[in-house]
Amino acid sequence: MIASRVRLHLLVTFAAWAAPAIATAQPLPPPPPSAPPDEGTPVEAAPPPAVPPAERPPETGAVQRPPPEPTISIAGFSWQPFGFLREEYVAVQNDPNVAYVGRNDGFAIQNARIGARGQLGTRATFVLSFDGAIDQRTQLNVPQGTLGVGMRDSYLDVVLQGRIVARGGYWQSWLDPEAQVPDTVRAFVDYPLESRGVRATEGYQTPPLPPGRSMGAGIRLDPEVPESGARFGFELAAQNGADEFSSQNDNDTLALSAAGIVRFPHDGYLVIAGRWNPRTIGMLPFRQDETDLQASIGARVVLGPVELAGGAIVQQTSFDTTAGPTQNGYGAHGQIMFRIPARLPLAVGYRFGVLDPSSLITTDQVMEHTVGAVLGVPSLRVRVQLQYVHPVEQAGRELSNDRVQLAGEVVL
Repeated sequence: MIASRVRLHLLVTFAAWAAPAIATAQPLPPPPPSAPPDEGTPVEAAPPPAVPPAERPPETGAVQRPPPEPTISIAGFSWQPFGFLREEYVAVQNDPNVAYVGRNDGFAIQNARIGARGQLGTRATFVLSFDGAIDQRTQLNVPQGTLGVGMRDSYLDVVLQGRIVARGGYWQSWLDPEAQVPDTVRAFVDYPLESRGVRATEGYQTPPLPPGRSMGAGIRLDPEVPESGARFGFELAAQNGADEFSSQNDNDTLALSAAGIVRFPHDGYLVIAGRWNPRTIGMLPFRQDETDLQASIGARVVLGPVELAGGAIVQQTSFDTTAGPTQNGYGAHGQIMFRIPARLPLAVGYRFGVLDPSSLITTDQVMEHTVGAVLGVPSLRVRVQLQYVHPVEQAGRELSNDRVQLAGEVVL
């Protein structure tokens, strides 16, 4: 009887909280066919936050801006739940000579993200999120994988002065130019080749060049998107140099990174970053020390119905323990999107990407030609994406592995 009363009390409390929150979470209306808004122009004006946001809310992407989340406020503390789901269907051409390429056509969950962002008055903000669709594989080039749940962001920003904050926790630095592009506004089904790498079953599996998320501390100034002119910002960070899913650092030295950013109207930006990461591989007593030096640049500009974007990253690895030859790698992409006047937000585009992870291997370069389209349905908080990818491997390791991907996304 007591347990029943407790459950009833919890249900009543949840209903009382959820009713006003749901009432505020109305989707944005679609733009009128005769005058679609600029890609980077917010659909509705809002006053700037009292403190720098813990995570920049997604601005207008190639075709639409995700709807605002409901806000819950209690005694000066306010927070917003957020989340999104992304599912795709992948069909990869079967290569006649490599057994694991193209034999896993079917559905896949790209993201099952849920989290919250909030702030305490004008002093501090936070973000905490998890994803239930992390692809876990125990070996290289194996077609079988399992889904795991993992933390994606967990950090606290404390205001130092104006929009300058001190950050501590687990986050992604600006070394990867695609860190400026939220999942729910990117134009193509996948991230660019240098940021994503080559997945198993789509080709010879290759890890991406950017380091991903990491635990650490830093000082940041993330400027607001200006209505005109330009605004400058920076990020200085000291983070663990281990794999992003490692529970702690892998040696006694931290990875240091620095980045500068210029934000332009319509969500345009130019970001330049560098990182020094002394790290280790292997297990004791056979652990080996290596050092990565990385540099990157990325940019995006919106010119009426046309969006231009691109990025590049270079990496040099020295093998301190073995004193072997230095390894150089690079990756880059460029893309163009065209917004098509229509009742629903629609855009089509092309992207070229290249990845050459090691100068010590003469046949590991891969290029990708991608054509795609993205359709938004703001009233349902939904986007649908379709793309065709033609990979080109270097001579000596060619594959027949063209692929088609259809993805659906809903913002919760």
